[in-house]
Amino acid sequence: MTGAAGPSGPEAVRPGLGRIRRALARAGHPERGFRAIHIAGTNGKGSTACFIETMLRVLSDRRVGLFTSPHLISPEERIRIDGRKIPKGCLRAGFRSAGDPLTYFERMTWVACDWFRRKKVGIAVMETGLGGRWDATNACRSSVSVITTVGYDHMEWLGGTLGRIAAEKAGILRKGIPLVVGRLRPAARSVVLRRARRLGCSTWEMGRDFDWEENGEGAIRVILPGLRIDDVRPALTGRFQWDNAAIALAAAWRWAAIEGICRSRFAEVAKRAVREARWPGRFCRLPLRRNAGAWVDGGHNPEAARAVAREIRESPPWGKGKRIVALWSMLADKDAAGYLRELSCVLAAAVVYPMSHERASDAGALARRCEDAGIRHVVAGGFREGWVLARRLAGPGGVVLVCGSLVAVGEAYRHRVGMVP
Repeated sequence: MTGAAGPSGPEAVRPGLGRIRRALARAGHPERGFRAIHIAGTNGKGSTACFIETMLRVLSDRRVGLFTSPHLISPEERIRIDGRKIPKGCLRAGFRSAGDPLTYFERMTWVACDWFRRKKVGIAVMETGLGGRWDATNACRSSVSVITTVGYDHMEWLGGTLGRIAAEKAGILRKGIPLVVGRLRPAARSVVLRRARRLGCSTWEMGRDFDWEENGEGAIRVILPGLRIDDVRPALTGRFQWDNAAIALAAAWRWAAIEGICRSRFAEVAKRAVREARWPGRFCRLPLRRNAGAWVDGGHNPEAARAVAREIRESPPWGKGKRIVALWSMLADKDAAGYLRELSCVLAAAVVYPMSHERASDAGALARRCEDAGIRHVVAGGFREGWVLARRLAGPGGVVLVCGSLVAVGEAYRHRVGMVP
């Protein structure tokens, strides 16, 4: 959605593409200087974008852009070319040049398009901020559209049913542009596929046109139309990332076919890229020198919590039998009760704290959610105090899981690591 909040203060959500289109027109239409692989979805967008961008960097003979949101540490993370963040000064200059009246997310989108044009980007991976139909990224020209998942999130803007949310996500579809779809529940699937048929979008659906199967310890075999890739080993932790990797491979394969890239070259590059992709903040170990028992996950809705809980129950990367303590916080507009309902089965205790964000939930409200879920908990005044309490509760062999929001994950990186890889 075009009104995604900025890091220094919230802005009213103002649906509509008129503002961003007028701003881009004033700048000479920088969005027309490149094509995009456009990604929408409730969960998995960032990881899927990361997998795709890593593949395109090797496959494309032109520069590759990446536009994602939100950021963990600094806004420069959102705009990258060939893996390199936009310089801070260039981002600031772009914000001044974008003009008014634009929301924070619209300004970010404008700067990304302008930066990509200046640096002669040929293909960019563009992640929607919220929804799809009115998202500022919808002003770009797509080569492939991707919808990863559809779940309950941002319902105040997208609607209270899966069908309505799916209709908003499907707003990224364009006439005749290929579509790649993940595993969708029936109510969402029917909406997306109906719109795809109406627009003449050739659609590949996971579970019908492509899929993965286990192919050894930690490996999968991805079966795509006209191509099978064995021994794919996604670098990102969690079986739920296997879905994201397969979606990314399908989207990149559709783009490769448009570009005339041969099957053997694609398969070789794709395997290596999926193995080398790095996307901090999504169910990964916090890289501390002397502490392997600290993990982070930025998922902020019940579906994301369910995926992490399933991973912890079935194949925890730290080994079974560990005591797990959540260092947990959320934004006030998120479904905290639903999130805890999914995660509570794997937690020994939780430490709640208020994040340093204008939309953060207060610690008292989070504590009440823990009480409702029957989770043993303590309250901390901030991240630093919470970290000490969580480590103490987890014990020497336990695991601290910083979770509930990418804002919380960002605080973990700032306080415990100092920078995002």
